[in-house]
Amino acid sequence: MVRQARSEATRRRIIDSAVALINEIGYPAAGLADIIERAELTKGALYYHFESKEAVATAIIEEGMDTILGAFRSASRPSSPAMENIVHGFFVVADAIMADRMAQASCRLLRTFGGFNAAAKATYGILQDELADRVTSAGEQGELRTDVDADAVVSTVLASMFGAELISSALADGRDLRRRFARALEILLPAIVSEESLEYYREFLARQSMRISSSS
Repeated sequence: MVRQARSEATRRRIIDSAVALINEIGYPAAGLADIIERAELTKGALYYHFESKEAVATAIIEEGMDTILGAFRSASRPSSPAMENIVHGFFVVADAIMADRMAQASCRLLRTFGGFNAAAKATYGILQDELADRVTSAGEQGELRTDVDADAVVSTVLASMFGAELISSALADGRDLRRRFARALEILLPAIVSEESLEYYREFLARQSMRISSSS
């Protein structure tokens, strides 16, 4: 048990060191030697746990995305309308990314690898499927415009949110992510939500914006 605990602690030091470097200088600039130096370990210790730099990145993607997916899922309430769960879910995700360095590094790695890493590719698929389930429910509940395609809604909303995260990370180190999500949704909602539901969601979004302003 002592050896196992020591091994897990070493693995954690490697991952945490890599996360710090990725958030500071980016994945391409962070070499294995840098990770080893930051973790204050030997090369052998690193290779005992990870066969390559990409293997370290994969572990970060998986752990960070567990946090992000968990946040999105936790925002869904069975008693709430599906579209409300979508909107609320993105703000809960924004909070999770802003508060968690692992989640931030994971987002950066998703952009680095795209579909060239199995974990990154799977993550995009899971996020798309999770959102599609909620969009389908919103359609069944009559909250979507009848002239929009559900698949188009999913792809557009997902692209807008990832784009907002990218710009926020590049220009503000992620500090204004909630505000950027709010602005994107302000534009998207009239194109997605039915006329009968639109005013409600504008008010719902306004309440989220007030929370942003009060926390700034």
